Amino acid sequence: METIVQRGYVYAAMPASKEVETYLRQCFGAARKLYNLHVAHLYDYLEKNDYQPGERLPSMKKMQMPSVSTFKKQCVDEHGFPYLYLVDAFASNEAKQHFQKAISAFNKIAYKKQFKKSALQRQKTLRTELTFRDLQGMPRFHSKKGSKASYTTFNQNGTISIREGVLYLPTAQKSPMNEVALTLNMHRPLPKGSSIKNVTVSVNAQGKFYVSLCVAFPKEIALIKQPKQILGIDYSQSHFFVDSEGKKANYPQYYRQAEERLANEQRLLSRRVKGSNRWEKQRLVVARLQTKVANQRKDWLHKKSYALARRYDMVVVEDIDLRSLSQNKRYAKNQQDNGFGTFRLYLQYKLEDRGRRFVKAPKQFPSTQLCSCCGCKNTLLKGDVGIRYWKCPSCEVAHDRDINAAFNLKQYGERHLHESHISA
Repeated sequence: METIVQRGYVYAAMPASKEVETYLRQCFGAARKLYNLHVAHLYDYLEKNDYQPGERLPSMKKMQMPSVSTFKKQCVDEHGFPYLYLVDAFASNEAKQHFQKAISAFNKIAYKKQFKKSALQRQKTLRTELTFRDLQGMPRFHSKKGSKASYTTFNQNGTISIREGVLYLPTAQKSPMNEVALTLNMHRPLPKGSSIKNVTVSVNAQGKFYVSLCVAFPKEIALIKQPKQILGIDYSQSHFFVDSEGKKANYPQYYRQAEERLANEQRLLSRRVKGSNRWEKQRLVVARLQTKVANQRKDWLHKKSYALARRYDMVVVEDIDLRSLSQNKRYAKNQQDNGFGTFRLYLQYKLEDRGRRFVKAPKQFPSTQLCSCCGCKNTLLKGDVGIRYWKCPSCEVAHDRDINAAFNLKQYGERHLHESHISA
């Protein structure tokens, strides 16, 4: 069956000239400026209306948020010219969409009334008073130094095109730029019949530019109706995951390998005079190390998910709350290093591209506590991760904690498959 799919392709890019690089950085700044104006208006509204922790944030209509055009007219240079009209309009409009997403994300956890750990520590040491700004998930100002520099523009009637390895982006009507061109390092071609939907331009800590192309193209996908090879995957802190066949992924832990060298380089950076030539040179050394670790992790995740997607017809994983794990000081570093959430995304789209199935077991499914032989539930395992091996009190079968959980996930996938066939 032929269907239209959307995929992202990331390429290294080089601005055609210094003027193009300056224009792109102006687009980054415009996106950041518009987002910060929305956040400032939100804070003013909350202060005037005596916001209390636990309450949901109001809608943009209720807080009378000014339009993007109004914000643009307010931002003028020393000559009174509204400089935000000199950049791509989508750079400003996307900032509003990102702000709306931030409000929606906060409202889902507003009832928890959780404050950031840094704010709690500051209250403990400096006796400062906590405010709504210290709540976890509250939209906050984007820093020019700390935030990721990027902006997204959309293709409208062919305003974005690629010709002979050069990407052409739209400009603003009032901009002196005639065209925005970036030379792409196209290490792999785009699929046949693909059309560009939108482009995200970003720059990393090393100052290297990248473009992410979201393209739509027709693809023939043959859906496997009766999966035969089914695999259950249980998340593991030490091995990344353990599957229902008893195999362990054995993630190489790239950050742990580079941790000592990275600490030494960061120590050297802290001793440099900030802003000096030596400081900038050492900053690039640290950035290169961090980029290398990120690329190694991404490469490993792609290869592992590709191998599983080729071999199995259906893969079942648990919908584990990775955010809560990252709040635990014992598991945070491992969890953030291995990238299990990214791995699930990679595995899902690679399976779907081949007409295979990806199933997420719900959070309430007790994969660890159930005996895979008789189904007896052992509640003693709940919250006690120190028990790695246990014997079922009902059938007295000895279990490895991770392998048993993975096998339960596989059985959940088989039941899910059977129920879906009955309903169909």
